[in-house]
Amino acid sequence: MNNKNIIVTSGPTNERIDAVMKITNMSTGALGAMVADELLKEEGLGKLYYISPKLAYKPKTKSEKLELVQIESALDLLKALKDIITNNDIYGVVHSAAVGDYYGEYAITGEQLASLIAKEIYNKKLDKDMLEKTILDVIKNPSIVTDNNHKISSYQDNLMVKLGLTPKVISSIKNCNPNIKLIGFKLLDSVSKKELIKVADNLREKNNADYIVANDLSKVGNGKHYATIINDDGIYKECETKNDIAKTLRKILFK
Repeated sequence: MNNKNIIVTSGPTNERIDAVMKITNMSTGALGAMVADELLKEEGLGKLYYISPKLAYKPKTKSEKLELVQIESALDLLKALKDIITNNDIYGVVHSAAVGDYYGEYAITGEQLASLIAKEIYNKKLDKDMLEKTILDVIKNPSIVTDNNHKISSYQDNLMVKLGLTPKVISSIKNCNPNIKLIGFKLLDSVSKKELIKVADNLREKNNADYIVANDLSKVGNGKHYATIINDDGIYKECETKNDIAKTLRKILFK
């Protein structure tokens, strides 16, 4: 198949707490940008959609085949993926974006939360289980929260942020098109190779991915980026640098 259209997701997602504060992670998008640059060398590439936040690394290559798609949150990323996959013939997705696990569901002060809990349990004879349930219900859905559509005051004491789970983006990709060749990424820190491969393989099976690039944070740095790429046959390739990973992914997509 010539003129294969590919999506590369890259960089961190940014989840708002208020108008200026965000929850993010340490990803820079450097690896995703390098992968994109490598794929843009391929004559058989049709179009490359590069989805990333504003401040993440971008491909250095200038090409009419490249379309930059800017996102911020995990929901933005999911929407962009679904839109592109729905409206285009996509051959493969390199999902290297470091999607945050949590978003800021709401902000509240300790005083507000204490007042709401006290109101719910004051003068009520509740057993331990009901007490826990009542308090948890207030925490899950308080009737008063701090206005986080604007900048929260820098002098706000006892500020608390309730975190919610972001959608699992990788699990939605094959749901959009089961024929897409999906390459996912998994990052752990200071684990055994056996554990890393086990977790990565579980991710591959759970999301019907074709390949997973398994990384150990403790082995990334100083010009090195050790990674083990696995598929349903086990270990496909072991890499030592970002460049090695990028070239291997190009081979997978265009072999």
